Amino acid sequence: MNDDRFVLKMSLADRNHVSPAPASDDFVRAMLEIIKRERINVVMPTDENIVKVLSEQRGQFPIGLLLPRQDTIDLCQDKHALNLFLRRRAIPAPLTYNVNSLKDLDGIFARFSRTGVLWCRVRRGARSVAATPVSTVEQARAWITQWRDLQGIKVSDFTLGEYLPGRHYVIPSVWRDGKLLRAQSIEVLGYFAAGNNPSGTFSLSCLAKTIVAGEALQTALKTVQAIEEYPSGVFVVELKETADAVPAVTEINAGRFPAGVTALLAVGEDNMVEIFARAAVGEAVTVACPYGSALEYYMVRDIDTVPSVFSAAELLEGI
Repeated sequence: MNDDRFVLKMSLADRNHVSPAPASDDFVRAMLEIIKRERINVVMPTDENIVKVLSEQRGQFPIGLLLPRQDTIDLCQDKHALNLFLRRRAIPAPLTYNVNSLKDLDGIFARFSRTGVLWCRVRRGARSVAATPVSTVEQARAWITQWRDLQGIKVSDFTLGEYLPGRHYVIPSVWRDGKLLRAQSIEVLGYFAAGNNPSGTFSLSCLAKTIVAGEALQTALKTVQAIEEYPSGVFVVELKETADAVPAVTEINAGRFPAGVTALLAVGEDNMVEIFARAAVGEAVTVACPYGSALEYYMVRDIDTVPSVFSAAELLEGI
């Protein structure tokens, strides 16, 4: 189901439905009609806008939606509010300040004793929108002003925080009624079009691998349980290491699987997407490795290619 016919044309699904845009009042009504007509019993949102709509309208659905609570989704979709929440609970997260006006920039830079770069980004949105490292007040002012003038993003939507230079982890997990069903630690090694933007990063990876990362995994699970006492649904915790190699939480995507690394969620004996579907309809779920596969698999992708997954032994075969 999508409001873009061109996106639907690339779908691998057996049946595809054009819908109103998620922001439309008719979106949920159209979805309910499809659910009834096609006898659908699982709904799987794929972006934060749809997560928000489904969460706000969950009472209209005749089937269970395996979603986190409404206040959890609202918190996770505001990166700065989430940052404050975590830091108040002593969960590692980068020191971050909201930019209320351009006049605040000098004061914010002065609060950081270490020299170097800060991370400038907006508090809401996906795909690394308006995110870049900045090393001076002048750079921050120019960056924020450009997005304000050309894209209409308000100055007060920006934040400035610690730049974390270490390894980048993405840890998806599926929960039901407070029980962890499956988690998988993934390290991002390369980014799409990294050289085409000032940050050198992007939310979509071109190279990632499954790993065993005990400290990052425990931080991710602790974070989810700090937000919800009895979590249900999908939580994707992103972390980056500090200069001292401490994994710190940078954001959480609640209610949906991560774009770009889903091919790695079926590594090992368990398929996390299947687990979600079974849990959503109330089936008993038995998982061989709830804390993720210890096997090292790489996901490689590029423009105009189908994403491929290789074991470490297979990666250089034929080369």
